[in-house]
Amino acid sequence: MENNDFASMLEESFGKKIKKGDKVTGEIVSIVDDKTIAVSLGTFTEGIMHLDHFTKDKNVTSFNGLVNVGDTIEATVTSVNEDHIYLSHLNQLADEEFKAFEGLKGTDEVIKVTVVSEAANNAGFVCKYNGVQAFLPKSLAGSAKVGEAIDVKIIEVEESRKKLVVSRKAVEQDEYQANRQAEYEKINVGDVLKGTIIKVEKYGALVKFNFVTGLLKVSEVSHDFIDITKELNVGDEIEVKVLTKENNKLELSRKALVKSSFELFAEAHTVGETIKGTVANKLPAGLLIEVAPKVKGLLHRSEYSHNPNDNYASYVKIGDEVEVAILTLDKEKERIGLSRKALMDNPWKDVNAKVGDKVEVTVNEIVPRGLRVSALGVDGFVPMSEASTERIDDLTKYFNVGDKETAEIIEINPKEWKLRLSIKRVKRAEFEKEYAKHMTSEEATTTIGDVVADELKK
Repeated sequence: MENNDFASMLEESFGKKIKKGDKVTGEIVSIVDDKTIAVSLGTFTEGIMHLDHFTKDKNVTSFNGLVNVGDTIEATVTSVNEDHIYLSHLNQLADEEFKAFEGLKGTDEVIKVTVVSEAANNAGFVCKYNGVQAFLPKSLAGSAKVGEAIDVKIIEVEESRKKLVVSRKAVEQDEYQANRQAEYEKINVGDVLKGTIIKVEKYGALVKFNFVTGLLKVSEVSHDFIDITKELNVGDEIEVKVLTKENNKLELSRKALVKSSFELFAEAHTVGETIKGTVANKLPAGLLIEVAPKVKGLLHRSEYSHNPNDNYASYVKIGDEVEVAILTLDKEKERIGLSRKALMDNPWKDVNAKVGDKVEVTVNEIVPRGLRVSALGVDGFVPMSEASTERIDDLTKYFNVGDKETAEIIEINPKEWKLRLSIKRVKRAEFEKEYAKHMTSEEATTTIGDVVADELKK
């Protein structure tokens, strides 16, 4: 029979012309052998399908148990000759697989593919999944390498072109987020962690641990003012303390793990200890003394001296070294109170005198207003009006430094270190006493007060 006659018979019996590439539906009428089945197409001849055109699974070796007589099957005509119509189910199988892929597109479903080779023009990788080819773009390849079996997500399915695009990067991102969340949940405020600096800016630095990244603000790097861009470098390993943990964010501190200059000073010194420092600044309240690098204490003006009138600040200048005692050490507020007075003896502590007492004084200095003297171990002052019973304008004509005189206390205030004396009152008393010796009651025509008054008028 000629081919034209055979084709005509097919066309008459099938109702249409069958040709290569046609999609047909038939019924399995027999399992010819392990690797062949016969399919009725409603024509005078049956279609033949071999096992390798039914499945791509190499582990399947027989139709027996795989299909049954009477099953309906869809197929594609692969060739037509005088004796047989040859069929293949592989295209339909691919269609079914792609329909399944369409349902996975945009979901979190993960499939495992094998990276077969690099794609042309270094565009990415060619992958296989159950015999179906998939494309893994380079931008979505992540850490994929040829020969590896990797998990991917389906991001694009185009059934008409049998185009399947997958992403390894999406899976790696999910894995990273899962690992990050697990690590974040294990971290607690107060934990001390080691991480690596991955970015440094003027405002602070980013520190990465295994998966979690935290912020180290510039104010938490050091107790002192620093240039963070010079202090820290990308790639440096750093130990930090977790300060806060909120909204999947961490705030860190290196400063919390480093003792401040004040803390180091407080560990090395105690209240009552004598130390040396440098005058750093003059304030209305007193002097600011630098007692250690970046550590300052206050020498309050009340602690200059036992003498409340001592203006010690006027005798020193910025940069002068002074010796002081630690009066207070407040570790919580980081304040140091200093005292110069504590290093000095208080000459007034043993003074026990009152107004009217007679004491010996030594002239230390002659000034226009009077005499600066020492008495009872403290400093005192004799006003010009109290220096003599006579009217004098120039004390240097009557007194010399080093002279010793007896004077009467006319004012005393130990708290204010004030001692005012009068030589005149002592001289006047002596004069009255002397006159009293040489006068008898019958000879007295005037009072002693009158005599003294007359003398004072001379």
